[in-house]
Amino acid sequence: MKYIATALLAFMTVTLVTGGVLLWKRRKETGDYSRIIWAVFSWFSAFFALTFIMRTWQETTTADGAFFEPEHTFVPILIQMAFFLYPLEVIHPTISRARVYVLLFTPLILLVAIGMCAGIEYTPIYTYADLWQHIGKFNVWFRLFSLMVMLFYCFSLFLVPYDWRKSSADKRFITFYSCGFCLIGLLHFAIQMFHAYFLVLAHQIVWISFFLSVVWYELRERLLVPPAALKQKESYDCDSTEDGLWGEITLLLDNKEKWRDPNLSLSSLSELLDSNRTYIGEAFKQNTGMTFVEYMTKRRIDYVMAGMKDNPKADIHELFNYVGYRQRSTAWRNFQKITGMTPTEFVDNLK
Repeated sequence: MKYIATALLAFMTVTLVTGGVLLWKRRKETGDYSRIIWAVFSWFSAFFALTFIMRTWQETTTADGAFFEPEHTFVPILIQMAFFLYPLEVIHPTISRARVYVLLFTPLILLVAIGMCAGIEYTPIYTYADLWQHIGKFNVWFRLFSLMVMLFYCFSLFLVPYDWRKSSADKRFITFYSCGFCLIGLLHFAIQMFHAYFLVLAHQIVWISFFLSVVWYELRERLLVPPAALKQKESYDCDSTEDGLWGEITLLLDNKEKWRDPNLSLSSLSELLDSNRTYIGEAFKQNTGMTFVEYMTKRRIDYVMAGMKDNPKADIHELFNYVGYRQRSTAWRNFQKITGMTPTEFVDNLK
């Protein structure tokens, strides 16, 4: 087990350093600090992974040592702050950073400062009998309290409101990130409480997978947030053969710009209109000759094409982001499906 843990930690260290370098080199591609945060965080984590390699080899890992040792109780709180900073930048890149950071992280910083710098003498806890014997001591319940605070911050990420107009990330990715964040926190908590090597290995595997997924999303999928709203006016007229439901649909899509919502689906649209999927789907078929998905894809790609024709030098990332695409692969695939060519080929044909 020790050799497997060491090998995983070594691979994790290399992955963290390499991923951090790649993100740092492309840190200016987004309109926020997310890639800077994730790059610095990866290097910070790589440093502690190296220390854990030494401790694993010397047989002084969490799995072999005392319960909730101070180092493994308070250092992860610092790492968790970086975990939390990243989605805040992705979900709300225009958020008032100073005020939010003070409110969110001042309690954590105070907790870490007290835990690591107050000269507290920590009682070693090796068994659950030791735990119950010393549970009344400040240093024992303070460490337990700190671990519970860490878990609270993990799950509080689900409370951050998502607004597709401000976010440059797909909601599914934000949900995935929040779930991964909680899983890593739960595994760390379990390691501190049960000291099982299989939990250590599971934590390392989940951490590596989670990190690679975020780096992949940042470098290959995530589009940019437009620095300002595009001035181009969109017009997409459809032959409406009847009023009623179709009129409500077009009013919602156009006046409230729901056609740009990356999370819009036939189900969510039917809920907004207090109708059902069948009626909504039939309305699209009768009035456009297309399914809901076909209509939304064509409308968005037509807008992008019009923007590129008006200005061949326009930033394709901003156009895709404006019409609701948050993932590069989906945007490129749909563009090729409608036009039969890539965005680059389309622009070249305009010259």
